[in-house]
Amino acid sequence: MDKNINTPLVTVFMPAYNGEAYIEKAIQSVLDQSFTNFELLIINDGSTDRTLEIIRKFTDPRIRLVHNDGNKGLTFTRNRGIEEAKGQYIAILDCDDIAMPDRLKAQISFLDSNPDIALCGGQAITIDESGKETGNLNVIAGDKNISPELVFHNTFINSSLIIKRSAMLEAGGYRDFSPAEDYELSYRIALRHPVANLKEVLVAYRLHNNNISKVQREKIINAELRIIENIHTNLGIPRNENLIRIHHDYFSYRLSSRSSKEFLQVFEALKKGNATSRNYTVHIFNEILYKKWFSLLRYTEEKSILPLFFKSELFEWQFVTFKELRKVFKQAFFRNILLRRRRK
Repeated sequence: MDKNINTPLVTVFMPAYNGEAYIEKAIQSVLDQSFTNFELLIINDGSTDRTLEIIRKFTDPRIRLVHNDGNKGLTFTRNRGIEEAKGQYIAILDCDDIAMPDRLKAQISFLDSNPDIALCGGQAITIDESGKETGNLNVIAGDKNISPELVFHNTFINSSLIIKRSAMLEAGGYRDFSPAEDYELSYRIALRHPVANLKEVLVAYRLHNNNISKVQREKIINAELRIIENIHTNLGIPRNENLIRIHHDYFSYRLSSRSSKEFLQVFEALKKGNATSRNYTVHIFNEILYKKWFSLLRYTEEKSILPLFFKSELFEWQFVTFKELRKVFKQAFFRNILLRRRRK
């Protein structure tokens, strides 16, 4: 499987900006990989702390250090990583995360067996600032029907991704959707190519006070809203600010912020749009919409659950199971009993 190191199969790309607290362990986790045919490309984005001093302590010839002319930001740095990469595949690892020892081995083995897959991620554990394990990040696994799931949520953990460099170039690289540029690129690649997630834990994702998700929360929301707007455009849905924001509430798991009927508006618009655009296989996309609608109704406190279930445009008998019917009738029955008691 391994080839001559002068022509690495994989470029492990690590953007680095003021990463002195964690970058040493991130680098070491790459050097400790059981798969060895890689280069570790580190792009220093104008660090002002001890990041460079720490990187230079490593003497492994597979490390290649490149410098930006000052602090250019993550989107610029990621695109430079695509340009500089020598590998056929680019594996992402942020400088505060840790790769599991068999991460590259597992992904390359899968990609060798599935050459049509352009992008592959996996599962993660979470760790705190000290490296102590705190939980799990679980994403949908497999290589079937993941592309349409990106309409609803980001189904990838960025530091677990390995991507064909050719697919990244074909898609035009990262766009200015920072700090959600990784999700936006994954979405565009998945429109053109099959994508997958492995069931194996590939990385340890570090949660700390400087995580982008905490420091730039407002920027993330704005980027996600723009991505959802593009999703609607690609599906042929006329621009509607209200629909975009309702969609984002679903995307952000803020299910209690809206009524079921508001989410139904979005789901029905998505179904109608895909029926025309054919971005996704219609039968598969419609079934995903139905399943998500059923799950949403299961947690609603609204009294008219049966009309919402049976009379929506999402309902198709071919997708319904007996177990689901039993659950929805049982829910409606107990909801009516509760309402009667409240009236007394």
